[in-house]
Amino acid sequence: MSDLPTGWAEVALAEICHFNPKHDADLDRHTLVSFVPMPAVSEESGSITEHDSRPLQEVWSGYTHFQDGDVIFAKITPCMENGKIAVARSLTNGIACGSTEFHVLRPATGISAAYIWRFLRQERFRRDAEASMNGAVGQRRVPRSFLENSALPLPPSAEQCRVVA
Repeated sequence: MSDLPTGWAEVALAEICHFNPKHDADLDRHTLVSFVPMPAVSEESGSITEHDSRPLQEVWSGYTHFQDGDVIFAKITPCMENGKIAVARSLTNGIACGSTEFHVLRPATGISAAYIWRFLRQERFRRDAEASMNGAVGQRRVPRSFLENSALPLPPSAEQCRVVA
């Protein structure tokens, strides 16, 4: 018997999010897009605080792709532990490229990005993510599989909005 309220389900993030999606290959490479380096994500507010715009052709290769409504999650130490996790909003033309040290989670239809963001920002979750890190000291990273397999309690859409509020 589940301890979750009626209508809620425990789901793995991989069941409700697409991980590290790429921009459409047919996108005009002259389109201006936001460029978001790691320092542009506030560890205090958990938001993108600044970004500049660059032609997509300059940042297509060698950077992480994301768009408005995606959740970006810093995978490298100490950025992840410090809370560099944000919902992408108000990006130039709705799209961005940024640090390769972000995991990108694109919520499925009916799943609140803000709800996922709140879940990922929890100190307990970040401690568990830190324990899963691999790599050399100073260059340790949260593996994608940790995020994909992480279970969260998922309420119906309306309840997600209420919880976020």
